[in-house]
Parts: sequence; C-alpha cells; structure tokens
Amino acid sequence: MDERNKFPSQFHTTQFVKYLDAGEIEATVETLAHSLSEKYKGQELVLIGVLKGSMTFMADLVRRMKGVKVYIDFVKISALGRHQESQGTMTMSKDITTNLLDKNVLIVEEIVDTGRALSFLIQRLHLSSPRSISVVTLFDKPYQRLINVKPEFIGKKIEDQFVVGYGLDLEDFGRNFEDLYFLKYPN
Repeated sequence: MDERNKFPSQFHTTQFVKYLDAGEIEATVETLAHSLSEKYKGQELVLIGVLKGSMTFMADLVRRMKGVKVYIDFVKISALGRHQESQGTMTMSKDITTNLLDKNVLIVEEIVDTGRALSFLIQRLHLSSPRSISVVTLFDKPYQRLINVKPEFIGKKIEDQFVVGYGLDLEDFGRNFEDLYFLKYPN
C-alpha cells in the first residue's frame, strides 16, 4: 500500500514524492546511535526531545544506544510570528521536568532548519547548569538557517524541500509514514 494514501482526501497525494526510504532512514539512525554510544559510553545522558516531530526519531535512536544510562524528557516550543524575515517570539508550552544540574544533555531534533527554536532551547537549558549540551538531528537543512547553530551530530543533510514522514508532518498528517516524502509543488 502506498503510504501517501493515508492522507485525507483534501491533500493531493501525487504532490508527494518519495525522498528517502525507511531502510535508508534506519541505517542513518543506527549510525547516529553508534556515534552517541561511543561518545557517552559508561555515562549518564539526558535526552530532550522537541515535540512533536522528534518522537519517532528519539524512540528509534534510544533503542539502538548501547552502554549509556539514558534519561528522557520532552519540551514543546512554538514560534509566534513564523515569518522568516521576523525574529518572532518563541514560547515553551511544555518544559523539562528533569534536573539537569551537572548532567550531559542531548537535544534530539528530527530536523534543524532556521535554528530559531534550537537556539532558544539551548539558551533555556544553559540556565539549568548542565555539564554539557549537544544536539543530534536526523535531518539538517542549513539553507534555511537564520541563526548560527550547528548540531554536533547530523544524520543527513537534505535538500531545501518541505518534507513529510518519519515524525514530520503537514497539518498533523504524515508523521506515521516510514518513508520521507517531499512536496513537489508549490515549493
């Protein structure tokens, strides 16, 4: 069955073209998990997922990490005034509940594009005095970067396309796709 048929009828499924298949995504997650396991071997690590998009990636990533004591928490960040030319205001509707004092922290993002939300979150987490803060992202779109932030762990640099699947959505649809699709038009 074509996953694009999961979209409601108001979406034109022919607008979506497969960009990455599930096997390629799985291999990328495995590589990232191995790198993180090596870096944090024998240590404690607090993973902070940025809702909602990171949930699929974070679940797969944490299951593949070995030799690391992992704690999990989530945040939810929204931008008011989402125009690229505007700095907008970032709001946090769900904050962390884990004590980060002197802990290694890993922010888990499914995609980094403008960098605004990530920069906001890093600044917020520094207030909790962690030992370290690193960022892992499955997908990186540096072409969209408005704020100079660079994840330490990048799964795959992708083209400047609107993508849906593997946690990424279009109006809350498509997060459950195993593959990643890009919107053919009006991009």
